[in-house]
Amino acid sequence: MLSEDNLVIAIVSGLLGILASWITMKYIIRNFVRLGIFGIDYHKPDKPRIPEMGGLAFIIGVSAASIPLLLLSPYFTETIGILVTVLTTGVVGIIDDRKKLSPIIKPLLTALAGVPLVLIHPYKGILLLPLKIAFRIPLLYAIIIPGFLAVVSNSINMFDTMNGTATGSSLLTLVALFIAILLKGLSEEVDIALVGLIFIVILFPLLVVFLYNKYPAKVFVGDTGTLSIGGALLAFSIINNCEALLVIGLLPHLTNGFFNLSSVGRLFERSELNVRPIIVSDNGTITANIDSRAPITLTRFVTALGFTNEKDIIRAMMTLCILSDVLVVLTVITGLW
Repeated sequence: MLSEDNLVIAIVSGLLGILASWITMKYIIRNFVRLGIFGIDYHKPDKPRIPEMGGLAFIIGVSAASIPLLLLSPYFTETIGILVTVLTTGVVGIIDDRKKLSPIIKPLLTALAGVPLVLIHPYKGILLLPLKIAFRIPLLYAIIIPGFLAVVSNSINMFDTMNGTATGSSLLTLVALFIAILLKGLSEEVDIALVGLIFIVILFPLLVVFLYNKYPAKVFVGDTGTLSIGGALLAFSIINNCEALLVIGLLPHLTNGFFNLSSVGRLFERSELNVRPIIVSDNGTITANIDSRAPITLTRFVTALGFTNEKDIIRAMMTLCILSDVLVVLTVITGLW
């Protein structure tokens, strides 16, 4: 249970996270289009210009929410682990949003962003898999972390195809992981205070960003947001030793990323594609592209099933994410993890 001191830290952290991310988001919405930092919402008939790099609100929100934990809680190392991972992946995202990194350089830089997390070492070096299988591999574990970070962050980035899909699905996965860890804590010794505090550091900034990014989006999070959110989820799972649960929760993202890359045959940026996976008509109707050269994506698959309205496509994608997150919780309830 949270002590009275930790409860105060949690409240202050949550309020700072909400306030900092909200103020940042208001500034972005008010000024970024005028500054030329925007994207076109091609899924809307009128193709509106939407402020981009809204992920800055998440990064600043997490930074603000971390302050009470760094100053007052005993979880300095774990909080630094979350914060540094968000900042380093966020920097990669900012560079990509402004300079457009090559499809090879971006994942490499994202992987390098995981090195500070390895050096800070807020983890046990144990890989806990379903069926109660555990491997104590401290050196190999440290080597795996950067690659895992690149996979998770870029999978969430590739899932950012519709309003709110990346932020909403990440929010659902974070909550599912939190519930699963709490359920595990009923039968095993889990530091509930640690879990709760670092959950709050991520939760409220992510919630604010989602509320502005959900359909109809008032802001796009950009790679600044998707990469840093991926970094936060990975750091949270590593600190709480639930990486396998994160993989289960992100099954739609990882599957989408796999089919994206396998259908194209290489790493790529969306701007490089000559054939798009979906076609948007002048009235906003969305259909799957039947051209065999079009990459296979979850969005293309959903539209091929007959979902032709943007809102319906988003609902279908989020339903798949909810099912994966339910599996996360069921994995713990059934005793498989």
